[in-house]
Amino acid sequence: MPITDMLMSGVKLMLVGMGIVFVFLLVLVFAMKGMSKLAMLFSERQAGAEALTYPSVSADHAEASVRGDLFAVISAAVARYRATHS
Repeated sequence: MPITDMLMSGVKLMLVGMGIVFVFLLVLVFAMKGMSKLAMLFSERQAGAEALTYPSVSADHAEASVRGDLFAVISAAVARYRATHS
């Protein structure tokens, strides 16, 4: 088999392989977009249902609680560091 025939076979095989990968990636992109839209649809429905059934907590109260806990953790870490590295 001459070298040119082998090269042409290699090029054909390469193009077929690249075409299969390209088609697979296109299918993957469209599947991901579809699943994203489906997830957004379900999250909107769930958010609407939760808003009707659960009372809302004020954002200021939740943020103050998180900041207080964070402040306590940071203070304890600094105190422990100073105790061991003084």
